Order: sequence, then structure tokens, then C-alpha cells
Amino acid sequence: MKHLNLISSRTVFIATIVIIPTLLLIVYLAGLESHRSLYQNSLITTTILAIVFFLFISIGLFKGWKLKDTIGNFRNYFPKAPSKISADVSGVEMPEIGEGIEGCLLSLIIWLLIALFGSIILWLFGAFFWGTILVLAALLYWIIFRALRLIFRNSAKCKGDFTKSIGISLLYTCLYISWIYAIIFIGHYYSS
Repeated sequence: MKHLNLISSRTVFIATIVIIPTLLLIVYLAGLESHRSLYQNSLITTTILAIVFFLFISIGLFKGWKLKDTIGNFRNYFPKAPSKISADVSGVEMPEIGEGIEGCLLSLIIWLLIALFGSIILWLFGAFFWGTILVLAALLYWIIFRALRLIFRNSAKCKGDFTKSIGISLLYTCLYISWIYAIIFIGHYYSS
């Protein structure tokens, strides 16, 4: 059996976090000068990412890389939800609405409506925000750990074999990038 080189999943994760936003920014800023559309920028970015992905897994398979899990369970990186939320509103002053019992009741009703409205808005924003973060983290986890581990299982039979490395890299690049192109094309078709 051939000796496989272990690479850290933390290194791959950090490289992914740095490369993708940098590439998006570069393509967007270069597109400002030539007035490219979002559709064109998306195609260019996806094509560059596909080339980088292809080269990365080709080199990894040829050199016999194996991905070592150095991050662990991604859910451990998120804070636990607080069980009790309290807010200090001692410095907030309400405008005067009226005098007597009518003013007191009216201000109480307005206060309850504003509190209810604010609670619903904060709850929706928080649910959307954390939901988005968890979905993106799960996608990155799947891409980095599951997809790359699946690809690098072939490292033992591809180590030192250029033709096998290129063939398997081409297959997995087409599989993993084609759905992104499909989303871009479908989005462009329905927007025009």
C-alpha cells in the first residue's frame, strides 16, 4: 500500500474561506470597468472556481493526499441559544399620551403592541440569520469533509498516476460544479 500524505481540514477550510470571497470581489471589481452583468460575473466566478477545484484535486490525487479531520463537529462552534432574554429599558422614556386612566390604558396598549411587533421582528430576523449561518456552515462542512474525503479515497490508486488523477478529477469537478451552473442558467432563464 502506498503511503498517503495527510492534509489538515482546517487548512483547507481557511483557504476556502479566504479564496472564495477574494475571487468574488476580484471578479466583481474587474466587471465594474467593463459593465458585466451579474449573470456574466457568476459564470466567470464559477468557471474560475471549477478550474481551481480541478487543479486542487488533481494535485491532491497525484500526490496521494488524504484529508484529516482537524475541525471536529461544526455545531460545537456555535453558541448555545440563551434560555432567558432580558432587556434593561430603564432609560427609555415614553411620550405622554394623556391623563387619567384613559391615558394609562392607551399607553399600556401601545406599549404591548410595540413590544409584540418588536419581538416578532427580532425573532424572525434571528431565525433567518442563524438559519442562514447554519445552512452555509453545513454546506461548507459537506463540501470540505464529505466531498473531498470521498474524492481523496481514490488517492491510493491515483498516487503517481497522472492519467487516473486527471480522469477522476474531471469526473468529480463536473459532478460538483454542474449543479452551480444549472442554478445560474435557470436563474438567468427565468429572469429574462
